[in-house]
Amino acid sequence: MTVAILGGTAGLGRALAIRLASSGVRVVIGSRSEEKAREVAKEVSRLTGSAHVEGRRNEDAIEGAEFVVFAVPYPGMYEVAKAVRTKLGEGSVIVSAIVPLESDLGGPARYIEPSAGSAAEALQEQLRGFPVVSAFHYTPASLLEDLSAELDVVVCGEREPAYRLIELLRGVRGIRPLYGGPLRNSRVTERLVQLLIEINREHKTKAATLRFAF
Repeated sequence: MTVAILGGTAGLGRALAIRLASSGVRVVIGSRSEEKAREVAKEVSRLTGSAHVEGRRNEDAIEGAEFVVFAVPYPGMYEVAKAVRTKLGEGSVIVSAIVPLESDLGGPARYIEPSAGSAAEALQEQLRGFPVVSAFHYTPASLLEDLSAELDVVVCGEREPAYRLIELLRGVRGIRPLYGGPLRNSRVTERLVQLLIEINREHKTKAATLRFAF
């Protein structure tokens, strides 16, 4: 099983690479700079002891990947989607981990509502013909990288591709994946980040997240 992480050299993308590689998943880190991608891949390999981490340009990282994670800042989502859409493999599941914030544009850390309703739905419009699901919206990079942290990850999208991702995540250390309904529910999970930003600010932390009890 191969997961390509576009925008995997920093933040959530890098943290996700560490979490997946530590559980034996083959990871390809994508970046606009192949040199940077290779540097981070070596770092992730060293941290996790995995020999199955590579670094490539975004357009090349998706080759043979069953899952393609978009962990790029929202302003770059459209450019990256345009660059890779003709090279996506048949059957690939696209995973949107994008939360559109004004801070990506130099403003305050405040949610921006895309015209499609959510970044995940906007990405689906860009990549018609490929199933898009969403996950990791409210997952702090610091906790994702901390392999002792246990995390609930809500996956939204059509049931079949969503459960393909859920099945993968069930084998990843410390992650409990939960199906959150259709892709339009990404409008909820993306906006939750605004609440967590305020909680982080009030309590002087960067690790606020959500757990579900049932």
